[in-house]
Amino acid sequence: MNRFLGIAIVLALLVALAAPVAARADVDRVEGPFDTVVPVAFADNPIGVELMFAECDFVQRVEKPDGSAVETQTCHLTEPFFQFGGTPPDSAFTNTEGSCIWFSDYFSQTTGEDVFAERVRLTVTPSGNVSVTTMYPADPIDCP
Repeated sequence: MNRFLGIAIVLALLVALAAPVAARADVDRVEGPFDTVVPVAFADNPIGVELMFAECDFVQRVEKPDGSAVETQTCHLTEPFFQFGGTPPDSAFTNTEGSCIWFSDYFSQTTGEDVFAERVRLTVTPSGNVSVTTMYPADPIDCP
């Protein structure tokens, strides 16, 4: 009997240690097409960049248990923006800006809210492909 009790205790401990409660991230994806505006080059103008419209295939948001989130999206350049319009870059253009530069296309498409990213990494290729990764803190950023 003691042997069975010992085995039961060991099994109970193994199950308790092997199956910790894991916090799960929430994942949501908005399928395109939808339009956004992206920088394609640094420039000597009032906003510091040249801009183009891009049509996006999707934006995917992964919200972590602490409320912070990461969004990824892929897009394709379509035409120059009205002001400070640009052209596709001659070589890959990468922009890694800080806060208050990029609006969440996820929220633009789902709720219409303007939610600013804390950080952005954007790459535009000469063929017009655009890859964007943006990071958001748990508490929304208050931008001027």
